[in-house]
Amino acid sequence: AERIVIVMGSGAETVEETARHLEAQGEKIGVVKVRLYRPFAVDSFIKILPATVKAIAVLDRTKEHGCLGEPLYLDVVAALAETVAGGGCHLKSMPRVIGGRFGLSSKEFTPAMVAGVFNELKSPAPKNHFTIGIRDDVTHTSLDYDESFSIEPDDMVRALFYGLGSDGTVGAN
Repeated sequence: AERIVIVMGSGAETVEETARHLEAQGEKIGVVKVRLYRPFAVDSFIKILPATVKAIAVLDRTKEHGCLGEPLYLDVVAALAETVAGGGCHLKSMPRVIGGRFGLSSKEFTPAMVAGVFNELKSPAPKNHFTIGIRDDVTHTSLDYDESFSIEPDDMVRALFYGLGSDGTVGAN
């Protein structure tokens, strides 16, 4: 993998499914799903990164005002910088690391947004401290993405069920 997204929590499955779809199309990408955040296992984290990684996007589902970045992003940058600078790493150089936010205000996080993040990592100067899924017309940190992008097969059927708490709809579904 040359481009990797690091994520934890609710967005991890969406990122993983999208990465599988893009990987099947020949993209050199990967996903790191953080399952235990603190204490941050630096040695384990560094070992799972492939030597081929060139760019990393770290996704957080929080916005930390007044900080240099969101919590997971800061830990990833520190872990990489200290390990690469110390020479105790299989990575030949420090990969480019960008951070972004998703799912703010309970916005849905879609495969199209994930594809937008992977596409941003291809850029010669990817946007750092971005927001995906919200049109940020104040700080202009939003990433553009193709809203029509889908990983669902053509024979997929979607349905939206409406029901009241006592009409049996929940039990019937």
